[in-house]
Amino acid sequence: MRFLLLLLLAALHAGVAPAAGTKSWELSQYADFLAGTFRDVALDRDGSLRVAPSLDEVFASDQAVVWSMALDPDGTVYFGTGHQGAVFRVPAGGSGELLWKAPEIEIFALAVGPDGHLYAGSSPNGKVYKLSSDGEASEFFDPGEQYIWSLAFDRMGRLAVGTGGAGKIYRVKPDGTGESWFESGQRHVMSLAVDSEGRLLAGTDPNGVLYRLQGDGEPFALYDSDLPEVRSVAVDADGGIYFAAMGGGMDRLLQAIPAQQAGIQVQAASSAAQAGVQVATPPVASSVTYSQPQVVYGGERAALMRLVDGQAVEKIWSSTEENILGLVMDPNFPSKVLVATDQQGRIYRTGPDRQLSLLSQTGKAQMTVLLRSADGVFVGSAHGGALYRLNPQPAPTGVYETAPRDTGGVSQWGRLSWRGTSGGDGSAIEINTRSGNTYRPDESWSGWSEGLPDSSGSLVTSPPARFLQWRAILAGDARLESVRLHYLPQNSAPVVRSVNVVPETAKADQSSGSKSTDTTSSYSITVSASGSSSGPQATGDRSNAAAPVRKLAIVWGAEDPDGDELRAEVSFRGEGESEWKTIKKDLPGPRLSIESDTLADGRYEFRVRVDDGKANPEERALSAERVSRPVLVDQTPPLVRSLQAGESGELRFSAEDLVSEIRAAEFAVDAGAWKPVLSDDGILDGPREEFTLRLQELEPGEHLVVLRVRDTAGNTALAKSLVR
Repeated sequence: MRFLLLLLLAALHAGVAPAAGTKSWELSQYADFLAGTFRDVALDRDGSLRVAPSLDEVFASDQAVVWSMALDPDGTVYFGTGHQGAVFRVPAGGSGELLWKAPEIEIFALAVGPDGHLYAGSSPNGKVYKLSSDGEASEFFDPGEQYIWSLAFDRMGRLAVGTGGAGKIYRVKPDGTGESWFESGQRHVMSLAVDSEGRLLAGTDPNGVLYRLQGDGEPFALYDSDLPEVRSVAVDADGGIYFAAMGGGMDRLLQAIPAQQAGIQVQAASSAAQAGVQVATPPVASSVTYSQPQVVYGGERAALMRLVDGQAVEKIWSSTEENILGLVMDPNFPSKVLVATDQQGRIYRTGPDRQLSLLSQTGKAQMTVLLRSADGVFVGSAHGGALYRLNPQPAPTGVYETAPRDTGGVSQWGRLSWRGTSGGDGSAIEINTRSGNTYRPDESWSGWSEGLPDSSGSLVTSPPARFLQWRAILAGDARLESVRLHYLPQNSAPVVRSVNVVPETAKADQSSGSKSTDTTSSYSITVSASGSSSGPQATGDRSNAAAPVRKLAIVWGAEDPDGDELRAEVSFRGEGESEWKTIKKDLPGPRLSIESDTLADGRYEFRVRVDDGKANPEERALSAERVSRPVLVDQTPPLVRSLQAGESGELRFSAEDLVSEIRAAEFAVDAGAWKPVLSDDGILDGPREEFTLRLQELEPGEHLVVLRVRDTAGNTALAKSLVR
């Protein structure tokens, strides 16, 4: 009995359309929360929210973008910028200042040498400059290359210079003398790092190859990526190598950059262009323009990979939407890596399973470069070149906001419940809601509600609207794991888009198994008074097959914006009638066939009315209807009369139809070919027409003349006369 009851309940549940009533909106998975915005809130891989490490602005420059950073052993941070070629210095615990401006307009690479000096690589027409603490600069090395993308010192104090144009690495001694050390065969050496054994690692473009170089410059390709550029490289405490590959493609993304005021035209490319970034340029003497191409290779734009023991390569993460702009080992967790992307300035961190979790979302368009230090991680940004510090300690509070939920129409809000923990000192979770009728929240939206008090279910007090947002304010060690909201959407009326009535023919004896497809209509036979006949008879198939049954098919197209299941009612009324007569109700499909014999000859309209009452309570159900164009039902052939043989071989007759016009008239003599005959008034346009046949050319004797007349509906009548 219990089994039967369960079956019954399941059947009832299956019979209710999804749009029948209350809907639920639940966020509980990592991907669910990722669509929202984060302010000092982290998203762990298990789908829980918590307060993130605080991200504090350290120094804001007047530059467009931060390209490069370097750390002095005393804690001083240097960063190089784009479009004005500036280098800034930010002492530990002090305020930032402009240290130097290069003759070139981009500083893509910085490195602090063993001698304590800062080295800066500039582009275009790249040079390496040596900077003193007071901002004095001297040209240290000129490789004669177009770009300098990367700098790195080896354990012997020699400077490796990764260049663009010919894809070479130069090795420069402390005295500034250098030589070409490795020719990659690529166009650009984008990134350099030193592995745990002191060997140089180099990431290239456009084939995305990661090389390892021995002391004599002998190369070994560690990995050939599917993506064209190895953007950055980092080495963990165990010797594992992390590297980021991108799908920007330098060859596609190089843009013409006008030179300084000398007016010489040169080319330069920027990491922003590589990442698909268009950085606004402040007014400067030299104009710089960057494009924002959307280049995707194999469905991916970026990938984070880890190479273990110089052999196995593991793809940790990939994305079709985000580019990795910065990569660094986490100073607090030596086995974890941090990556910065161009998606709302997100910073991710790998977890124990090496999957990425969202550590911080800055809200900036891009965080372009990461630098580890004893105080945390420094972050450089684009769209306002500023320096930030990602601190080890969490922020006091964090705020998470969902993306607006579109319910499809004005909805009534039910209860909101959540699951989480907030038991520690100062730990708390507060949930607020707001609603509005515009896609983006603006001044027309309601204000944020008071905090909902009951995690097991509090009634949402925001006014009914189409869109809803909720936010969570987290404090201390609180964790938010899931949120569920119930709402009742406004029911939308169905729409009947078309109603058509078409003829169809079926055999009356189909149930007997007959497969006959003969659909020939029977003729009406009229005999003149001057001839003889056995009476009216039908022409065509004279076998025992049943006569065809003529039918009308009412076909309609209807839909419901909510996806509700619809039911239909079909009715009709004749010309001159005031009330609709119902043919059938509760039709599930878009078609109904009726025998046309059930309607007398005349013009009719057919109405189809649909409603969503199967998916909604009676008080919420809505309907719509549509009326067909007038349909002519004409099952009676025309009447041919008054066949009179006149003088000089003339034959006169008339044809009349009760409901439609005469459309064709023909005659045949002695079973010969049919020939058209014109009405006396010269045009067939009315229900009654007069005809005169002139048969002067007939040979003397008796002749059989047969007349065939057809009305608008295709009904045909025959009449014959003997003419002597």
